[in-house]
Amino acid sequence: MAEKFNVADFIDVESPVKEKEVKLKRFKTPFKIKSLTEKELEELRKDSQTVELNRATRTKHKVFDQEKFNDKLIEACVVVPNLKNEELQKHYGTYGDPAGTLEAMLLAGEYNVLAKKIMDLSGLDEDSDIDLVEEAKN
Repeated sequence: MAEKFNVADFIDVESPVKEKEVKLKRFKTPFKIKSLTEKELEELRKDSQTVELNRATRTKHKVFDQEKFNDKLIEACVVVPNLKNEELQKHYGTYGDPAGTLEAMLLAGEYNVLAKKIMDLSGLDEDSDIDLVEEAKN
């Protein structure tokens, strides 16, 4: 027998997307980051996979690119500054590379701080398969 539940308990909830400011000492304006829903995260995971053909066995298999995923995650979560801004990319010499713009802007420790805040805001703990801190650029 199915349990009864109130549908409103699953509808009348706050938005899962949250925003937070992260102040880094070298910058006058705080960075603004946002959380991701599981659906958004899954899309990033899918976009970070490629299909490779094993010529010996003639089978296809998916290969997950962790670095590409980390870049897409950071890009999706950083709201301010706009990493796609032409002037910002021109200054850092990272045309068409929003994740590269952030990497050029930040020291390794700053990148770690921002990545950790993004993970925390999205509800991803340190045991997650998404280890951005490990991927911080040195």
